Amino acid sequence: MRLDRLRLAAAALLSLLGARAVPLTAQTSQRTSAATELAGVSYTIRVGGPPRVGSGLIAALAAPPAHYVANAVYAAGRGRLDIVDGGVESVFAKGDYVLFDSTDLVIVHPATHEFVPLAHDATDSKMGQMQAMGLTLTIGDIKVTLDSVPGRDTVASYATRHFRMTTAFTMTIAANLMQQRLATESVTDYWVATVPGLPGNPLLQANGFSGTPVSTDMFKDLAARVDSAAALMGPTVALKTSTSSRLMQGPGSIVQMQQTSEVSDLEHVEVDPNRLVLPAAFAEGTLPGMSATPGADAGAKWRRAPR
Repeated sequence: MRLDRLRLAAAALLSLLGARAVPLTAQTSQRTSAATELAGVSYTIRVGGPPRVGSGLIAALAAPPAHYVANAVYAAGRGRLDIVDGGVESVFAKGDYVLFDSTDLVIVHPATHEFVPLAHDATDSKMGQMQAMGLTLTIGDIKVTLDSVPGRDTVASYATRHFRMTTAFTMTIAANLMQQRLATESVTDYWVATVPGLPGNPLLQANGFSGTPVSTDMFKDLAARVDSAAALMGPTVALKTSTSSRLMQGPGSIVQMQQTSEVSDLEHVEVDPNRLVLPAAFAEGTLPGMSATPGADAGAKWRRAPR
């Protein structure tokens, strides 16, 4: 049981590394009318990465990298991501779509008429459950730097500035007499630009942890340092990212992961607000290992048009 608890905590840390690759952030919604089309932006995004490399317990816990192509629209503070190829194991696949706003995501499975909500505090809940099981988790040795990389590249027809953020920290996990220390380092390159209509898009915002599903108090210091450094990138969106992460449990247990994303075919378009609404008849489902909140209608706000 003790070892299982340590495995749960290690898996949570791996989830944190994945979330860091595409930061989310808070935004202010615009007021719109559901009766008319909305001024918005459309684009294609490609996310991928090579198979993870590693050995030991940590490598056994690591999920395969996300690998998908999606068409997206974004307007009035809400977006929709239609998966046209690939997917994320046990989360979404071709034919599914994701609705998102500044705080939450909902994964929609049209084939089964189901939706799965993923609130921004999902990791908070998971960490709380582990602590209730007798785990003590602490973060230390935090290092965060942001550097400007010379040169300019064009991505999706926009001239971008190149930044590199390096984040490192250790996590100590204790369960009764057992203790495990994990170390991680993540290096993310951002190619950012100012794009009218997109600064509020939380899936492309390039300014740190704010509003992400990893806002738990345990990561408060880390999140503050990341947000402070990333603020130097200003109100930009990340049109291209490349993240390399290493998680080390010891000399014989290490996992290395890489993840990239790139936007293309970016256009300013009119968006049908009905595309940003959850169908009324769809029922709530859950991700593996998660449970629904009793008595709560997680789909309520998604059945209303954005405003």
